[in-house]
Amino acid sequence: MASKPNVEDRWWVETTVKKPKAARNEPELPKLPIAMSFYSVARDYDQDRAKEHLTDNNLNIAREANPPQGGWAYVPMTEEHYPKHLIKRVKDEFRLPREARGIVIDHGRLVRLLICGPALEDWIIDVFLGEEPSVDVYVWGTMYRERLFKRAEEAMRQARRWAINLLQHPPQRDDPFRDALL
Repeated sequence: MASKPNVEDRWWVETTVKKPKAARNEPELPKLPIAMSFYSVARDYDQDRAKEHLTDNNLNIAREANPPQGGWAYVPMTEEHYPKHLIKRVKDEFRLPREARGIVIDHGRLVRLLICGPALEDWIIDVFLGEEPSVDVYVWGTMYRERLFKRAEEAMRQARRWAINLLQHPPQRDDPFRDALL
């Protein structure tokens, strides 16, 4: 009697069962511990919301420091402090306009300058003096300009020019500010 062929004998019949892949909500996580820690910090990061909070944070710092017009306030953010003689040098080099208000934010190994208009809510210029100096300009709580510089001196010079322009031609709240002065 002839043996009946099995399914295994037929090459055109697929014998392995393939399970459909489950849809993953998140991409494959990196296996390196440092990358994992960064991923967990950056999870659900909303850049637009972070930008709003930065603007709010700068305004909150400015309100709390409440520098006098034409003067500086100092806000330490860490227990480690930037050298006092270098802070004095930064303030002397910036030459704050009479009508503006200045805040030195000490982050220990670096400093930031917040330059504000006569009314703190009008505009804020955030000067970051770290490895890659930058200047961000906020008008009525909206970021209008962000620029990187090679040297801190260049960043401070440009920030001072923008501050003088904003003092001479203050942006009106009801007029759309088209960053023509920056």
